[in-house]
Amino acid sequence: MKKITTLALVLLASQTFADTTGTLLLQGEVAEELAIVVTPEAGHDSLDLSASPTDLKVASVNEKSNSNTGYNIQVKSANAGELKNGTLDSLAYEISYDGGSFVSPTAVDQVVKTQSGGAIYDNDSDVDIKYTGKPAASMVEGVYEDTLTFTISAN
Repeated sequence: MKKITTLALVLLASQTFADTTGTLLLQGEVAEELAIVVTPEAGHDSLDLSASPTDLKVASVNEKSNSNTGYNIQVKSANAGELKNGTLDSLAYEISYDGGSFVSPTAVDQVVKTQSGGAIYDNDSDVDIKYTGKPAASMVEGVYEDTLTFTISAN
């Protein structure tokens, strides 16, 4: 009988000290999303190299980010800012990204836009080109080209 009374006291004592509240942590995680889509404008592949455009739109770039630190856009050029006709001839050009200053693209990534602060972004940015054209008689016949690579990354 003594064991049953002791057990009853232990059970009553544990009920007396039980908490009247409890907590539950609810938590989820959202992964970082960064995406870029380059959409060429009509005429991007048939530039008039005898003209001298100063602000010719050649593409629109859609940037998407949910990074909590913002993001930046880099660009690099396969031919270091020159439209090349193989090894025969070339024509230098500059680009402007999202209305920024014109820069000569290089063979390594260079930042052309920085978006600071964490938020959800879905932006379209224009890519404009300028160059000083030459008369056809002063250029070697053929196709002049370069490839620009755009990259989005978190700050």
